[in-house]
Amino acid sequence: MTLHWDEKYTLGNKRIDAEHHIFLDLVIEFDSFATQGAPQDKLVRTLNEIAKYAEFHFLSEENLMIDCHYPDLEQHKKLHRHLVAALEDQRFKLIAGTCSSGQVFDFLFHWFALHTTSEDKKLVSFIGKQQESDVALRATL
Repeated sequence: MTLHWDEKYTLGNKRIDAEHHIFLDLVIEFDSFATQGAPQDKLVRTLNEIAKYAEFHFLSEENLMIDCHYPDLEQHKKLHRHLVAALEDQRFKLIAGTCSSGQVFDFLFHWFALHTTSEDKKLVSFIGKQQESDVALRATL
């Protein structure tokens, strides 16, 4: 499967969309290395980079959620923690040889696609509604 950015991943928040682009680029890079037969240590290092970027991105999203008083903050943070733990599990399995790079790629892609198009979409929708409300309020002042 050839993976590339698709407009269905665009949520309409500049910051979140930019970070999602970078994340997807890292996933594509992992797949490219795996397809080229890169050594396991290269795949693990790339997976480590993906994990670090995910941690940054999740913190960035959580800061946005705090700033906009997102009502599902704790649930979303819980999902983030679960995803980071699942990624760590995939990394250990890759190192142990109990899963293939293809399985790791499938995990990464499904994680990205599902989380982005469901949970992050809710957040961006909430931010958009809040911004509309703020603009309407300012117009009445």
